[in-house]
Amino acid sequence: MDEESLEIELNKYITLDGLVGGASNHEEGYLSSQLVTKVGHLLRYKKRSVDATVQAVVDSGLLPNVIDTLSSSNGALVSEASWILLNVTLGTSQQRWAAVSAGALPRLVQVAASASDVGDVRRNALLALGNIAGDSPTLRDVFLKERAFRPALDILADPAQISPATVNTAAWVMETCTVPLKTSTFSEAIPILCKLILQKNEGKLFTTIVKALRRICSSSKSANMIFEAGTCPLLVQLCTSKNDDLREDALYLVSRFAYAGGRPLQSILDNDILEALQTCITDYAKTRKEACLVASNIAMATAREAKVLVKSSILPLLIEMVTDQEEEAKVQLEALKVLQNLAEQGEKRRGFFTSLVEVDCVEACCEALRNQDGDQVDEAARIIEHLIDTPWSGADDAIDRLEDSDGFDPVSVPIHATIPNCSGDLREIQLPYARYLHGCSGVDE
Repeated sequence: MDEESLEIELNKYITLDGLVGGASNHEEGYLSSQLVTKVGHLLRYKKRSVDATVQAVVDSGLLPNVIDTLSSSNGALVSEASWILLNVTLGTSQQRWAAVSAGALPRLVQVAASASDVGDVRRNALLALGNIAGDSPTLRDVFLKERAFRPALDILADPAQISPATVNTAAWVMETCTVPLKTSTFSEAIPILCKLILQKNEGKLFTTIVKALRRICSSSKSANMIFEAGTCPLLVQLCTSKNDDLREDALYLVSRFAYAGGRPLQSILDNDILEALQTCITDYAKTRKEACLVASNIAMATAREAKVLVKSSILPLLIEMVTDQEEEAKVQLEALKVLQNLAEQGEKRRGFFTSLVEVDCVEACCEALRNQDGDQVDEAARIIEHLIDTPWSGADDAIDRLEDSDGFDPVSVPIHATIPNCSGDLREIQLPYARYLHGCSGVDE
């Protein structure tokens, strides 16, 4: 049919406002075979904008008929209906809601689960499901309540006979629908996703699955499930990947292992996470913040595990980040948090204080005090307070270093009066410093 004839034919079904006629003017069988075809022609009609044609389909009230066609025994009609619904879900949020309200979810799930991997029918259904899941938190909740990710997960559980394009699409659906704090929803997915990355450790599929695991891993339970699947050595290795997204996701997952403590934390240490963090900090500026988060969680662990961090080459790198004027503020803050966690450990293990002072931590904190970043100032003030107010043999040295650095004025006004977002004030340092001036500095007990 040439373009002029097609326009005449389409004008029988459409007006400026959309399709007309509707189901009441046709026999059911006619709708199944003819209207679906006409709707497909409409969506392909280049003289009308995509938004306008999709809206015309929605306004027609024929979406339920298109959706019903997904159950047809006519493969060509099913293919056309799946393509139509894919295009509707590529539209606006309101158009996706219209598809769901018309009953698209269960039918799309059925097609994605049962269609053969021939042609685009299954992949169209998966793409439409992913578009729905990615629309908004509200629509994603509807998607998860229907467990509409199940066909995608089944494909990933046994991908051997499935085309790579369909498998990649299934992985994308899982990435799109996974959300934090939904561990129970995805408990069955975690072992399948972990098995897949252990089998396929490169390519688009691999990076997508790692992203999905990162999105799921928001609790100790999910972190332990991912750890028990045997992923730790691989994830530590990925912390030095040249792929920025993959490296960031791996660092996040490893940070959850560190936060969980116990066997997961010991395992990342045994797999040389500290060497990986050193490489990450030195060679990959984009993920220094995430590397610091891993180090911070290690520093919060038991004193024995934190000591491994103290004895590593990480401490000087943290100091460099804090004092580097070109470094991002968010990275400097995370580096200060690591130092603060180690300083808290020093309240019971004075050797930590010695290590901090020896790498010029006091001087670095004085640099941070000069920043107009309230969060950094808070962290730096707390670290200095630990070092000068706790009774230990190096307190006088710490105070001497404080005096030699011009970042602290003992008669300064409260910090929060001049620096936005700062919750503390200089009294955290002023009071112990005043005691020192009166000859009351402490020594090891």
